[in-house]
Amino acid sequence: MTNAEKKAWLRRYRQALDNERRLRNAIRAARSRAEATTQALRPAPGGSGGQDKVAAGVELLDSYQRKLAGQLAESERLRAEIEQAIDALPSADQRLVMRARYIDGRAWWQIANQMDVSDSWVKKLHGKALNAIRVSTSTLLT
Repeated sequence: MTNAEKKAWLRRYRQALDNERRLRNAIRAARSRAEATTQALRPAPGGSGGQDKVAAGVELLDSYQRKLAGQLAESERLRAEIEQAIDALPSADQRLVMRARYIDGRAWWQIANQMDVSDSWVKKLHGKALNAIRVSTSTLLT
């Protein structure tokens, strides 16, 4: 496996968190639309046209919430898988860099500040960690 492929494999957790964020935003928007629809629907003589809109809003909200639940489970699965690979690295500094970068989503300069070293040293540690990290072929299929 190339280092580029390893990076893509490691980035999956941060991408999963982005998917969670998008689903949460969709839930907020759907809830807001549903609340606006129900407020606009006052009992009026001669019709129940608004009930269809409320039901559609509830269905949409439920759909997003089910997707979010699935995404949360997937995010946790990915995190555990990636942390297991990071935990197997030989150096504590390599583990710190990889965890900060791929689990916490920190920038190079933030990691360097945390470790009180230069950005270039952090990138060197990252390169060594990429070379050392082992990804089993079974996890590539998921």
